[in-house]
Amino acid sequence: MKMSAALMMATIGSLSLPAMAGYGTPSEGWGFVQDDWQVVCDNTHTCRVAGYSSDASIDKPASVLFTVSPKITTPKAQIQLASKASKDKAELWLNNKNYGVLQPNKEDSLLYDLSAEQTQALLDHARVATKIEIRVGDNYWQISDKGMSAVLLKLDDVQGRVGTPIALVSKNNPNRQRPKAALPKPIIKKAFVYSAKDNKTLAPSKLAYFQKNIDKWVDINAEQLIGSKDIMGDCELINPKTETYQRMSEYGSTMLGWDFIPIDDSYTLAAHSCWLGAYNSSNGYWLIDNAKPSKPTLITTAGNDYFDGEISAIHKDRGIGDCWNRTAWTWNGEIFAKSKESSTGMCRGFAGGAWDLPTYVSQVIGNNAKAQ
Repeated sequence: MKMSAALMMATIGSLSLPAMAGYGTPSEGWGFVQDDWQVVCDNTHTCRVAGYSSDASIDKPASVLFTVSPKITTPKAQIQLASKASKDKAELWLNNKNYGVLQPNKEDSLLYDLSAEQTQALLDHARVATKIEIRVGDNYWQISDKGMSAVLLKLDDVQGRVGTPIALVSKNNPNRQRPKAALPKPIIKKAFVYSAKDNKTLAPSKLAYFQKNIDKWVDINAEQLIGSKDIMGDCELINPKTETYQRMSEYGSTMLGWDFIPIDDSYTLAAHSCWLGAYNSSNGYWLIDNAKPSKPTLITTAGNDYFDGEISAIHKDRGIGDCWNRTAWTWNGEIFAKSKESSTGMCRGFAGGAWDLPTYVSQVIGNNAKAQ
C-alpha cells in the first residue's frame, strides 16, 4: 500500500490536457499527487480529492476534501481544521472575497460542510491562482492551491468527464469522453468462524504435525517473501538465511516461531513474523486446508492481527503527523477476500491523517444479513 515516488506520471497527451508532473496512480496508495493536492479513487469509481496547507503554513493545518461520485455534477465538499481558536463562525474566503459562513458538521467541531454554491466557487477557482482561506474571527487558516487544477483534471479523466457538461475543470476540452457509471461494491458474505470466546486450539497431535512440517510446506525462498523491491512484501524473519533472522535468533527472540489459529472445523491460519521496523511490523498469514495441509495459501505478508474472521494490516507513514495505511481481508468460507484498502493520505500536520481515502471498498454481510 505504500506510495512509491518512482511512479511518475506522464501527461495525458491524447486528451490535450495541460502537463501534470505529479506521481502515483489514482487507484493505488496515496493516489495521484501533485504538490499539495491528491486524488484517490476506489473500485466503485468514486474519487476523493484532498488539498492541504503548504509546508510554509503547516503550523495551522487545514484541509479540504471533495468526494466525487460518478456522473454527479456537484461533489460533496468538507473542510477540516486541525484546531480552532475561537467559537466564532468559520467563513470561506477566496482571493480575499467572502463566500459565506461554513456549516459546522454535527458530529465534529473541527469539520465543516460546504454548500453547493461554496463547492462550485472553489471549483471555479481551480484553474487560476487562488488564495484559499478559512477565517474564524481574527484567526485564519490557508489551504494551498498548488496542484488543485492538476488533480481535478486527473479526476475528470479517470471518471470520463473530460469535454462533458459534468466535467469539474475540463468542460471545454474538444476530446469528449463518455462518463463512467458507478460500480457496485463487491459483496462479501462473512462465514462462520470460531470466536475469541470459543478459545479454540488445535489438538496436540495436529499442532505437532503442523509445527514439524510447516517449513517444508511454505516456500521460504520465494521471491514474494525474500528479495522483493517493496519491503511491504518481504518476510525476512521466516528465512534462517537472512541476516535479520540470524541476528534475532542470537538474542533468543520469540518472534521466529509459528502460530496456528483454528478458523473453523476445516481451516487453520498459520502466522509468522515477517519484519520489524522503527514504527511498523508485520506478520505473514497462510491459509491451511486441514484436509490438504501441504499446500498453504499465502494471504499477505503485511498483516498485523487476526480477529473474528478478519485479518488486518495497519501501517504508519512518517510525517509531521502520523498517517496510516489500512487493509483488511474477510473470511468467506473459502478464502480471505480483500474487503478494504485505504490510507489517510498526506498528513500535513494532522496527527493520524485528515481523511479516509479508500482505494478498495466492499460490503461485508453476515450469514443472516441481506445486502443493502
